[in-house]
Amino acid sequence: MNLVLGGLPSLVLLAMFTPLCVSLQCDTTLRKLVYHGPNFATAQDRLKLMKKCITITGTIVSASRESDGGYHIRVRVDPQFKNLLNGKNNIGQKGFLVVEPMCAKKPTQQDTVDEGVCNGFKQALFKASMRDNHVSVTGDYVQDMEHGWREIHPVTSITVAP
Repeated sequence: MNLVLGGLPSLVLLAMFTPLCVSLQCDTTLRKLVYHGPNFATAQDRLKLMKKCITITGTIVSASRESDGGYHIRVRVDPQFKNLLNGKNNIGQKGFLVVEPMCAKKPTQQDTVDEGVCNGFKQALFKASMRDNHVSVTGDYVQDMEHGWREIHPVTSITVAP
């Protein structure tokens, strides 16, 4: 039996009203690939876990390659995710949430090279064509203790969202 409500099949309605995070899970093995740098004993000291595995939506406004091999992506979060921003996001990141996929390119930053976190691993989540698009991002929600802002890092997925 195919239930139809308001002219829409039940499967379409289910897809429309099901939160994105229901079917997405984080790749917890990525946490082992986060470098700690010279100022922190562990990666967990550098990136304080605020919440494991969340999914946010918003629009990518900028993205730049970093010497650690990843990308520094700024996302204008949708209104329901504004509470994820702190004062450092508002000042240091112009009101955007930082999203950092790792090991997209070969790192040149010496501490990252020395730690070997990208050895044998490449993450190809971000494409330049995603800039200015509405996206869904899944990963750990952390506070970068070196800079003070909040971010999604490591990132399990970035997909263009409707």
